[in-house]
Amino acid sequence: MKKLFIILIIFMLTVNLHSQERIFYDPAGNPITLPGLRSSDGTSHEEISEETASGNEVSEGGEENAGEDAEEGEEGKKSRRIKNRRVEFGLVNLSFGLANNFVGLKDIFQENVMLDFQKVDKGFNLAFDLNLRPLFFNINIKDKWGIGMDIANITTYGNINLAGNLLQFKRSDGEGFGLGAAAFVDVGFPGFFYINNVWEDRKLKIKIRPAGFVTALYTKPEMEYSFMDVVGDNGKMGTVITIDMIAKIYTPFSLENIMDSLDVGSAIGVDFSLGAEYPLFSWIDLGVEIINIPIFPSRLKQYMELSERIAVDSGSLDLTSLLGGGGFPDDFLSLPDGFDLTYASGDSVRFVRPFKMVFWANYRPFNTPLFSLIPVLGFSVNPLFVRKGSVEAAVKVRCDINNLFITTLGFSYEDQMWKNSLDFILNFRAFELDLGVALQSQSFVKSWLGTGLRLNFGMKFGW
Repeated sequence: MKKLFIILIIFMLTVNLHSQERIFYDPAGNPITLPGLRSSDGTSHEEISEETASGNEVSEGGEENAGEDAEEGEEGKKSRRIKNRRVEFGLVNLSFGLANNFVGLKDIFQENVMLDFQKVDKGFNLAFDLNLRPLFFNINIKDKWGIGMDIANITTYGNINLAGNLLQFKRSDGEGFGLGAAAFVDVGFPGFFYINNVWEDRKLKIKIRPAGFVTALYTKPEMEYSFMDVVGDNGKMGTVITIDMIAKIYTPFSLENIMDSLDVGSAIGVDFSLGAEYPLFSWIDLGVEIINIPIFPSRLKQYMELSERIAVDSGSLDLTSLLGGGGFPDDFLSLPDGFDLTYASGDSVRFVRPFKMVFWANYRPFNTPLFSLIPVLGFSVNPLFVRKGSVEAAVKVRCDINNLFITTLGFSYEDQMWKNSLDFILNFRAFELDLGVALQSQSFVKSWLGTGLRLNFGMKFGW
């Protein structure tokens, strides 16, 4: 069976490399027959994000002229493929996700919820994010270059990370855990252009998006817990777990007195994203995406500090009483009456947005955009997580029917979560509807059991 599989792969690659009549596909997916001449495919990296999956965003330029030329192409037949928009407006493009590695949908809808904390040896993780593009527009200038504007993009995300030893009442002095959140608002200017004749008449596509952003909120995870062996009032040995919480919430203004402390100027930062795409052969494109390269950081000095101590005394537990229907003793959990809040202004603290860099390939085994296989590999850096650096990887399969209906099935590890996604695009050129859903979790197994969900929605208009 393995030999048959290897022979099949070699046959497919040989057909692609040595076809006597070299058939190329322009960026719009139309066939161009150019015997003896290599041409640029230029197909965009539509698989990296739902926003570019249809090839209609400004960064997917350089497509319509090729499509028009193809109408006079092979055998004079007019292409059925829907052309991409030259002018495009987007409204209410939204993506929301929530995930954890412990509680699933089947647990939530049960009448009696039973949670076994002995199974959380890897800890408890809860993450959320919300991305909103309320309004944007793109212009494609003769398919050679393009520019656009994203107005008031909002990006928020956060996470809670509780160590496994804490949840199992095991000693691990000084082990940290995290509670972090951030919110950014930006205005961006995406654009694209081509560099001609890079190698054998092939074009290199460059995409760039400079942006100015404001850090609207940033919370640093600064929490620790420790253990101390004690003897309870009942004479039993126990352990007191002490949790020290210190969280600083930075904002462009004081939450105590907003108007008198507003300082948006220093809160503005600048970064840019950069991408490149190159048609290595007619059946495969290679690309790279570098997201949020910092130029100037955002600076905040106003903050609200929350500090308090929580203690759990396991020595006061009476397991016999609990099994008999009794409750927890009053001294089992020591909670503060309220957080100690401090409003202050200190030295400016610099903030940048999470960084990501990924390499991808768009492989068309049958030399047609109808079916594509897209592997992705890279890394990301996010200071909000306890583990700041992480690998990014994905395998996606896309079916593109004449740029009218596009569906993408994806399996990925992104933003320190396993994601199993399914996205749909229905494109009539004048109107496009984007829909997507994903099951996700910090645990690979739990990502299939409903412990997290992501929803995507978007609308685009133009011609």
